[in-house]
Amino acid sequence: MIYILKFIAAFLLPPGLFVLLGIILSVYLRRRQNFGCFAFSLSAVLTLLLYFSSTLLGAKLLGQPLENRYSQQEPAAAQVIVVLGGGSVGSVPDGTERGGLMSAGAARLLTAARLAKQHSLPVLISGGQVFSDGASEALVAERILLQLGLPQEQIIVETQARTTKENAAYSAALCRERGYKNVLLLTSALHMPRSMQFFERYLGEQGIKVVAYPCDYTLNPQGKFNPRWLVPQLQAFDITCMALHEYVGMAGAFLQR
Repeated sequence: MIYILKFIAAFLLPPGLFVLLGIILSVYLRRRQNFGCFAFSLSAVLTLLLYFSSTLLGAKLLGQPLENRYSQQEPAAAQVIVVLGGGSVGSVPDGTERGGLMSAGAARLLTAARLAKQHSLPVLISGGQVFSDGASEALVAERILLQLGLPQEQIIVETQARTTKENAAYSAALCRERGYKNVLLLTSALHMPRSMQFFERYLGEQGIKVVAYPCDYTLNPQGKFNPRWLVPQLQAFDITCMALHEYVGMAGAFLQR
């Protein structure tokens, strides 16, 4: 019964509700000949695209190649961990402080903190204030790392970057200043291929080796197909949108060469 209720709920809430409305509209246009074949075809195609993009099947087909591109590398040879910001929320309460990290940024920072303690590595946090109502990601992350017990001398803050390209450019400058030649790049698995494009370009030009340490995975690489893959889900739609964002960004990065 619980699975039946979940299936029904999937079509009563977005994005399943919008898929259902699209189906109803397509059937209506099909029956009303005065609207013409084009209106029906457009409605049907858009509904199918929305349905596909909101299923776990669609999310896996688009997102899995990105998340599987790189595997977590051994950090023993690294001299510094570079962790990229993943979004911030300004003015929200965080204990006695204000400003917090969004889920991707928090997951990246937690992984970085664990690695830094296990391998006694410095952490370079890259991320500035992108929007006026946000917060400086690097400064919020620095505060959290200090609260988690990482000493100040183990934390390096870069507060200017607003894009992945700027993350790479500003991090490259700091690594050059400090003489780092081996960098462990830490970011979300979906974001890693695009990040490596920029970091291998900017750091590679200076003879700095970059190895990947993806985290914050969204998809189970060993998951087997089941009917749930075909049910519209907001989480799946979110993953699909993030994956499309990465593909567009990778194309843009390639054209900027």
